[in-house]
Amino acid sequence: MVEGWDPQSIIRRHRGSWGPQSFLAGLAHQGLVSLLAEGMLVHFGKGDVLVREGDVCDGVFLLLSSYVKVSASRYGGGQTLLAVRFAGDVIGEMAAIDGNTRCATVEVCSKEPVAAVRLEGAQFERAVASVPDARRLLLASVVRKLRTSTRRRVDYAKAPVLLQLACLLVEMADEYGHAPRGRSVVIGANLTQVEWGMLIGVSPRTVQRALRELKSAGLIDPGRNRMVVKDVPGLRALFAERL
Repeated sequence: MVEGWDPQSIIRRHRGSWGPQSFLAGLAHQGLVSLLAEGMLVHFGKGDVLVREGDVCDGVFLLLSSYVKVSASRYGGGQTLLAVRFAGDVIGEMAAIDGNTRCATVEVCSKEPVAAVRLEGAQFERAVASVPDARRLLLASVVRKLRTSTRRRVDYAKAPVLLQLACLLVEMADEYGHAPRGRSVVIGANLTQVEWGMLIGVSPRTVQRALRELKSAGLIDPGRNRMVVKDVPGLRALFAERL
């Protein structure tokens, strides 16, 4: 916990890294200052757990920097990766809204530390009710997560692996990508082939072949600590034409 922190300086430092469609990015400056001022600034290092599956809700986290992995227990043992959440996202809002226990574990997986603002459930509810547009943006954030989950389970369940991966990359580029130059969009997540495979439900070897094919086509450039999507329209056209 950081004492005596200034929300305005935190916003200046981190706002440029928030995904364009994220909850925090959608708030006007003064509303954002009011929201952050309700909570306390906290930091997490690699391997730290923000929320744990099965625990009672003890707060909501507003991610200011870096990214985290969302995973849940599988029947029969083991964990499966459900999603990756980036700076600008909200963590733990569902349990805060419905009062149920946590449905997933959220863990820091980046070498870059996570900065976040933590609010108690009551603080979060009060702030969302009082900050202009916060309730609408929160609802949009929850709906987007549910829509993405449904799309992966239904719309693309029987699609070839290459198209599933193309769809996933377009979703992540649209929601969390940054475009420092030209057509290329950088997704700042250092995911292993196992984790890319988990996100679409295939083996590491299978996703490796798909990544290699997309790279050979000039659509992506997998690199150290990030994924570069070199041609988002090309990826979008790939699965739009074949589904």
